[in-house]
Amino acid sequence: MATSKERVRNKRGEGAQLRDEIVSGATRLLEQGAEHSVTLRAVAREVGISAPAIYQHFADRDAILLAVAEVAFAELEHALNDVGDRSDPADRLRAVSAAYLTFAERSPGRYRIMFGGVWDASKSLQRAPAMAGDLAELGLGAFRVISRATADCIEAGRSTGTDPHADATALWVGLHGLAQLQVATPLFPWPSGLQSTLIDRLSLLRD
Repeated sequence: MATSKERVRNKRGEGAQLRDEIVSGATRLLEQGAEHSVTLRAVAREVGISAPAIYQHFADRDAILLAVAEVAFAELEHALNDVGDRSDPADRLRAVSAAYLTFAERSPGRYRIMFGGVWDASKSLQRAPAMAGDLAELGLGAFRVISRATADCIEAGRSTGTDPHADATALWVGLHGLAQLQVATPLFPWPSGLQSTLIDRLSLLRD
């Protein structure tokens, strides 16, 4: 592993690259261990820089943890948007929901970071109340993709729902629950077609 002496100093204008490297290093540490494994010294070693160099980009450890979660949620949002357009809004909502479950399955480490399995955002908020605004926005981009797809179904008459926000929230809760349960109970006899049934029922989709 590189050390602070081995790392080549970033050229002028490459500060954003170092910031990204710090976030990536902290992400790897979280995925390999637990929240307490992410210290400024540990992140510095992972990236190959001196610990004081981190302060050029992050005020403290909690700011790094928040950035890690923000990047993970941005990846989820990209995955949900990447399903493309569908002529039938119900098909798009199903595709968005399937993409959510696929992300959770293929990126379990990141998913645990996002939803408290590794990082406890409430503790960070207690230590750094100024983060409240950023924490309130965390994950909303991804949720808005689900909410828009839900609203399109209602508007097109493909769903019997009347409240896009409430329906999207119920769908999100269901998707998250399924993602978590499938990891926690892999030997449970999950019925075939459960994913489609869950999505259609929670979204109140019409045939």
